[in-house]
Amino acid sequence: MIPSDAEKITGLLRTEARRAGGYRIDERAHSTGAPLSGFHHWADGRACLGAFLVRPAQGEALWLLVIDWKSVRNYYIVLFPESRSGPIAEVHEVEGEGAELTLNWTYSPTKRDGKNEARRQYFVDSFHSTEVVISVPSSDRDTEAFLDELFSLAESRLKADELAPERPPTRETFPEGRLKEKLHLARERNADLVRKAKERAIAQHGALTCTCCNFDFAKRYGVLGAGFIEAHHTVPVSELHPDGEETRLEDIALVCSNCHRMLHRRRPWLELDELAQLLDDA
Repeated sequence: MIPSDAEKITGLLRTEARRAGGYRIDERAHSTGAPLSGFHHWADGRACLGAFLVRPAQGEALWLLVIDWKSVRNYYIVLFPESRSGPIAEVHEVEGEGAELTLNWTYSPTKRDGKNEARRQYFVDSFHSTEVVISVPSSDRDTEAFLDELFSLAESRLKADELAPERPPTRETFPEGRLKEKLHLARERNADLVRKAKERAIAQHGALTCTCCNFDFAKRYGVLGAGFIEAHHTVPVSELHPDGEETRLEDIALVCSNCHRMLHRRRPWLELDELAQLLDDA
């Protein structure tokens, strides 16, 4: 994470500390950019833009460091428990540009007890994937959601490492990055594109039926369901060319609400034929 992005996150955390939000944030006093000292032997001596003790309304507090973890002018978000006993996660890989930046981290346990595959599956049960993608906040409106993601990551990582009997809550949607998810949904709700897709389906098939399960809202609900179906964009925002691509009608699939939810349930997203095969096998 380049210094300017790290400085922006630090500034937003300081703004959040002054707001009566869902987290109580106390910053450890030190000069901005000065080496951290008296914290933990793995963190001391490294340039630190901010060290914040973040306490949720319920549950354990976390230390959140914005720190030059490897002393190469590449800043990391490093999470420690309140006890500072050791880092929980060091997150620094950034993708995207401008307002659409995401931090990426992979859960990859390396214990030597033969249970790492069980740990990976445990983590997947919570996050739907070992690949964690968190949107970098672009304004103070996004900071609390950013902290939600980091706390969820920490809880899932700690409990997966321990294979704790009390599991963390399963996420309803994949943490693809909230901004990317919003952009994707906005594209799926493009009224003109959806209208054209519906017109094409009626011209070809005479009805609006789900691509995966053939459900027909009009047949099931009569007048209330006439003309209703949902649009699924088969190309995620994250896979589009950075220079932008025109949305093609061929990339829109018309699906029922249940199938739409299932297509988005895990990453990589299910392909249409994969979901159809699951339905056939059920």
